[in-house]
Amino acid sequence: MGNQLSLEPDEIVAGVWVSCTSPVRTWFDLAGILSLDDLVIAGDFLLRRRNPLTTVDALDAFLAGKQGGAGYRPAMRARALMRANTDSPKETELRLLMIRHGLPEPGINVPIFDETGGWIQDPDLSYGREKVAIQYDGGHHANPAQRRSDIFRDENARDAGWRVVVLTQRDLEPLAPGMEPTAVTRVRAALTERGWTPEPGRSPRRTSAARRSDTNGR
Repeated sequence: MGNQLSLEPDEIVAGVWVSCTSPVRTWFDLAGILSLDDLVIAGDFLLRRRNPLTTVDALDAFLAGKQGGAGYRPAMRARALMRANTDSPKETELRLLMIRHGLPEPGINVPIFDETGGWIQDPDLSYGREKVAIQYDGGHHANPAQRRSDIFRDENARDAGWRVVVLTQRDLEPLAPGMEPTAVTRVRAALTERGWTPEPGRSPRRTSAARRSDTNGR
């Protein structure tokens, strides 16, 4: 049994064979289905660095017209956690994981330059004040040519005074229930090494955003 909705003209995209809802409208319709984290990941994909499917201003204008409607509240909870300029869903997953465990919010694909102004790299996530760069290496980084490029990339960053933390999928998953993922442990250690201390009264493991995420995901 299907559902019928009344849609605005700009919420419909005409394809070669069929018309469908626009990317933003599709994301909004998923607000009542996906967990908060998954909705944020999908939202960041809309705002990705290369070939984004919408803009922050267009998304906010769309949401402003949906106040009080079904899906508005979860969509707005996700919007508060969404960030533009990501390159992959794993960047978002890692960012949310770190925030959930009380780490400060990192920059996303912020370029690093050497003392002469030469470009070094755009780390997936970074903390400029502490000069900590975080790279998530997916499966394609195991390719020998890619691996050599990664080593060169990270050595240049280290030569410029940056602490580089390289993570994989294994680092995102706790070794056992209740254990902290090694991604969080390693990033916290790098930040602490560079002089960072948690804000007074801030939980080292959980934030209000994380609690909302867990609640929404159940």
